[in-house]
Parts: sequence; structure tokens; C-alpha cells
Amino acid sequence: MSISKKLALAAAFAAISASASAGVIISASTGLTSTEAGAVTLDFDNGLLPTGFATYDNTPGALIAYPGNSGYAALPPADSSAFFFSVGATHGQPSTSGVTFGGNGVSYFGYYMGSPDSYNIVTLYHGNTVLGTYNGGDMATAASHMANGDQGVGFFVNYNTTGGDTITRVTFSSNTDAFETDNHAYVMAPVPEPETYAMLLAGLGMIGLLRRRKA
Repeated sequence: MSISKKLALAAAFAAISASASAGVIISASTGLTSTEAGAVTLDFDNGLLPTGFATYDNTPGALIAYPGNSGYAALPPADSSAFFFSVGATHGQPSTSGVTFGGNGVSYFGYYMGSPDSYNIVTLYHGNTVLGTYNGGDMATAASHMANGDQGVGFFVNYNTTGGDTITRVTFSSNTDAFETDNHAYVMAPVPEPETYAMLLAGLGMIGLLRRRKA
């Protein structure tokens, strides 16, 4: 086998290996905003759900004005935003809402949250494929807290993709009282170079050729 064919085959195997290990890593940090390099922050302070690269569902009731309501949708602790993002099946809130990203999606997504509860749910997608679903227990554990609705607890949740995957949609849901978040942040995923696609296609073609020869 020539050197060029070996390189193409190696590229294909590398791409397949990366895809197999793709996924999402959840972590938590202190502070009200993301510490991820290059992150864009959406604070909702104009009272509008953003559109553009990050387009939020046009869901009435998803934004709650400061200071919220301690009975069902409490402003995350230490936050002083004019508005924060909240979902929940009670008090006229939407039970589910989310954001869709344009382009190649994002390699990172995060948010500041308060009063974690087990029924808080975040789901990350690439297209129609679910990359991960996390409940309030997962989020609280990442921050070394309990998911018991303590309104004095707040932390920043981070999701970093691995293996070259990207996030194209994120949904927030709660089947009872509010799931309150603010300062949503993202990092745009780089657009693959044309040479990357060419190497992958060449490598996949070589795998097909080798299979035909063995047959």
C-alpha cells in the first residue's frame, strides 16, 4: 500500500475513533458568569429572548423580571439582572424552552443557576441526536451541592464537548416549579477546513476499496 493510501486510511480511522469518543463533559464553577475563554454571554437584561446565531424559542413567560418570586421562581442568588430565564409547569411559565444555534453549533455552553432541584432538566442535542440529558442532581453534584431547592445556592454549570462533536440545540425543562438560570454563555464551534472533509472522504473511500478487495 502506498504512503498516500496509508495516510488516507489513517485519517479515516482517526475520524471514526474521534466520533466514537464524542460526548459532553459537565462541570461547575463559582461566579455569576462563564470563565470559558472566548465565551459570549447572554444576560436577557433587555427583556427580550435573543435571536440570531443563538435563537431562543419564542416562549411567553420564559423571562421573569427582577427580583422574581421566592414562592416559585426565585432570582438566582447574588444575581441582580433585570430579567432571568425560567421554565416550570406552574404559575404560567412554560414547562420547556430552549435555544438553537446556527452555523456549526457550539463547542461549549453554560449558565448560572440557582436553587437546584432534581426535576430541573437540561438536554443537549446535535441535530436530532441527544448528546446528553442532565437533571438537577447531576448539576448540583458537579458543584458539590445537594439538589434540594435551596434558594441560597447558586453556581455556574459548564458543558464542554469532546471528540469533535458540537451542540446545536439546548432545552431547559421542569415538570413542577421553576428552573431558574441566567447569563447563558456559549463558544462557537470552529468550521472544519475543506481539507478535513477531503481527507475523511478519501479515507472512507479507501476503507470501501479494501473491503471490496477482501470480498
